[in-house]
Amino acid sequence: MIKKSLAFTLAEVLLTMTIIGVVVAMTIPTLHYQRVKKEYTTKLKNFYSRMDNAILDMETDYGSFRDLRKPDNGKGYDWYMKYIDPYVGHQYVKDGNKVFYSDGSLLTTFYSGGCLDVDYDVNGLKGPNRAGYDRFRFLFCFTNDNRNYWFGNENIFFGSYGSGSVAAGASRDGMISKCQENATWCTRLLQNDQWEFKGDYPYKF
Repeated sequence: MIKKSLAFTLAEVLLTMTIIGVVVAMTIPTLHYQRVKKEYTTKLKNFYSRMDNAILDMETDYGSFRDLRKPDNGKGYDWYMKYIDPYVGHQYVKDGNKVFYSDGSLLTTFYSGGCLDVDYDVNGLKGPNRAGYDRFRFLFCFTNDNRNYWFGNENIFFGSYGSGSVAAGASRDGMISKCQENATWCTRLLQNDQWEFKGDYPYKF
């Protein structure tokens, strides 16, 4: 009886290695994306929670947010550093208005009236530095009209950037549509999804 050889030919070895290489090449980007999504979700959750807690602590010292003095135009950074940063803390400040945190994230502010815009970049100066990808906008709003418009509730001082109709409870499909139209509005969609990047989130990174 002739025994079958268990040895592989060179062609079979090369074919197997090619298949493995293709599988690895397809798997690594997926694993990377899943890891990054989890990291971004964690940072966004922590950031939002820190802001909420900072507001509560600030109100202990300064009274209701309704009574706070609004920032002067172009002075949003000064307002943030006085009223919010002491209760959040930062690692260092660069270029005069870039606030860096110990987890590598970055915050910048600007104010032109009504609300203080806060851009939170989850990975700091690393790219792509684009709204909806690694940069997400939040707002501190100082009037009832602005709070109603942006958050759908005059009792909310800080929240995610989004049109009034979205913030007031539009459908999730509507939030996705807004996010696709303007990536800055994606923050509202993410808040709705508990800061998770669902499979139908419009942007991949």
